[in-house]
Amino acid sequence: MDFKENNILLDVAVASKEELFEVIANYAYESGYVANAAETCTAFNEREAEYSTGLQDGFAIPHAKAETVLEPTVLFIRLKHEVEWETFDDSEVKNVFALMVPKKDEGTVHLEMLSRLATALLEDEFTQQIQQSENKTQLVELIKKEMIGERII
Repeated sequence: MDFKENNILLDVAVASKEELFEVIANYAYESGYVANAAETCTAFNEREAEYSTGLQDGFAIPHAKAETVLEPTVLFIRLKHEVEWETFDDSEVKNVFALMVPKKDEGTVHLEMLSRLATALLEDEFTQQIQQSENKTQLVELIKKEMIGERII
């Protein structure tokens, strides 16, 4: 999986997580990561209905496991305004890591991606840098290091 600057969307304006899922699915379709935006959006909503993907400190990791996903993909989205989301600390969400995985990779690649991101988000230094940086190059470096398992020192 390659993570590059076009996997980062900053200052995205949405009013709800449902609208965010539409934006993510459409962007993923336009970028060639998924074959069908509507089905990808449905996959995000169905997963969210099972159990909230909101974490804490304004972060969430929604994920879509679907046949329409062409390759494992992570997008980082920073919202212009926080949106309501069920989280561990009852905070609204502003920083989102959206995971998209082909159905065939749901038990392997998906779990590894989710585990690496969730672990990284327990690190205060990582979360602060993610929340504060406006530099896409720096964000790519930070996120890539976590996604390939190299810890930030």
